[in-house]
Formats: sequence, C-alpha cells, structure tokens
Amino acid sequence: MTVAGLGGLPLEEVPVRAWNARSTVLRLAAAMTGLTLVMTGCGSDDDTADSDAAVATESETAPSSPSSPATSTSSSAPPGEQEAEAVDAALVDFAIELDEDSFAAGTYEFAVTNEGDASHDFVVERDGEDVAATQVLQSGQSETLAVDLEPGTYVFYCSVGNHRGMGMEVTVEVA
Repeated sequence: MTVAGLGGLPLEEVPVRAWNARSTVLRLAAAMTGLTLVMTGCGSDDDTADSDAAVATESETAPSSPSSPATSTSSSAPPGEQEAEAVDAALVDFAIELDEDSFAAGTYEFAVTNEGDASHDFVVERDGEDVAATQVLQSGQSETLAVDLEPGTYVFYCSVGNHRGMGMEVTVEVA
C-alpha cells in the first residue's frame, strides 16, 4: 500500500513525523471548533435583583404568546392591596417593545418574551441601581417579572454584551 500525499511511498516507509503533523492539525481543528461552540453559547453574568426590591420571577422554557399574558383574578389579591398590572415586553434585536407607554406607581408583572435571534435579558434600573432582572433568555423563551414601581425615573434595558449601547433601553417616568 502506498500513500499518495507523500510521494507514493509505501506505508511502512512514511516518516512518523508526517502522520504526527496530520494528527496535530486535526486536534487543533477540533479544539478550535469546541472553543467556538463554547464562546457562542456563553451569555453574560447575571447580576440580578437588589435585595430591597420586591421581585418574583417565573421562568418558562416554551415561548408564550405576548398577546395573552397571565393575569391574576381579584380573589387572589388580599383585601386592600392592588393587583399587579400586566405589561408585555418584547425583546427584539436590538430594541425593547412595551405595550404600555405610561406607568403609574404600583405593582407590575412584565411578561418578557425574547422575540429576537440573540440572547437577551430584561433589567429594571432606578437611580443607576438594578432593582429587578430576568435571567438571560434564549430566542423564544419568556419569563414573568413582578416589580413594584415607585414614582421616579426608570430605565428598562438588556445587559447582555453591548445590547444596551445598541439601543436596547427604554426610559420611563412613573407618576
């Protein structure tokens, strides 16, 4: 048997170094492929909720319809307490779309759905401090985030990579 790539030398006369070089190239290619997969699968650090904020989350692994958020019934709210208002928040590449444009002080349940192709999260910030956040959501995933908003200025943004700098932030005034 001869090896065509090495001048037609018989297999037993092929230098060992030639086979080792090929093996090294294959190992290097496999390592680079593995590294690429690891790098593209990584999200960002998830520094989430501040301990002062009243926050509750429910994760869903399947996409949910933004037009049908889960709302609580009047019997679930204790007497004298206001029910949470449901707000849909769609995360798209690279914007945040809310179905509300004005907010009064109170409790809100944000039904956050990643409708983009990239991974995103939804962070609520007040006075430069994060008060609530979802986990990083892959495309099609959703999560419900309950937040008590007091009067003031808030910024809703995505903390993944440079998404905030690319326009994934919305400033809202809570009256």
